[in-house]
Amino acid sequence: MPADDEKTTVEVKENAEAEKKKGSSKLFLFGGIGLAVVVLGVVLAMFVIKPMMAGSDEGTADEAWVTSSHEDDGGHEKPKAKKSKDGKSEAFVCAIKDIVINPAGTGGSRFLSVSFGFEIESRELAAEFDRRELLVRDALITIMSSKTVAQLTDAKQKEIIRYQIKKRLSKLLDTKDLAAVYYTDFVLQ
Repeated sequence: MPADDEKTTVEVKENAEAEKKKGSSKLFLFGGIGLAVVVLGVVLAMFVIKPMMAGSDEGTADEAWVTSSHEDDGGHEKPKAKKSKDGKSEAFVCAIKDIVINPAGTGGSRFLSVSFGFEIESRELAAEFDRRELLVRDALITIMSSKTVAQLTDAKQKEIIRYQIKKRLSKLLDTKDLAAVYYTDFVLQ
């Protein structure tokens, strides 16, 4: 066999081995990507989808809610009836969600996103609260935007703000049936 033929045979064998290595490295790369996608899917299912599904089971017997509600598009939740501890009287919980304001003295460089829950002692007031939602939102925006960052972050001041809100809404709704004001979301940036 001539030397050129041997050289060509060796080159062909080397090329074949190089192609085989390339193919196996591609297979390894795509296999690794596929495995990563599967692992990501499992993690997503365990930590995102499962908690979302668990949170939708609202019909359990241990809950104190006696009427169901659904959220409308305006960041306002319909009143929910709640039995008191003595099991006799009902209180209603109304929610105003996603109020975004700029605290006083920040020049628009900071913002507060806050949501509230209101415990109301009569069905009539819950209906009135629902009808006057825009006025309630306006009062909340006015009160919260008049506060400085220092006031919004101080625990004692938060209680004072809660009292001011209760007093203002009681006056606005002309009632004394507003039992409590709750912060349900509070994010200051």
